[in-house]
Amino acid sequence: MSITVDDVKKLAKLSRLEFTEEETQQFVKELEATLKQVEAINKVDVSGVDLLESTIDADTQLRPDVVVDSLPVEQIVLNAPDKKDGAFLVPITVAED
Repeated sequence: MSITVDDVKKLAKLSRLEFTEEETQQFVKELEATLKQVEAINKVDVSGVDLLESTIDADTQLRPDVVVDSLPVEQIVLNAPDKKDGAFLVPITVAED
């Protein structure tokens, strides 16, 4: 799979980011390099490797799960570009068939 300038521009638009032409070209190179690494990882034969349920040692102590007060909803959505009834409104990014 190849990443194009149009792909990066579309990702930028969906992310509400703006890039210069130079930055866009740099992201094309970086994303293509990332995809090549993923393709290399996908080629590794792991058929003889047992799955792990967790990478955390069973004896590891985790911090206690303590409930704390959060910010009021009004303050959380205060700077949202678009909101309704205390929720963030975001553009649809997945086309419906």
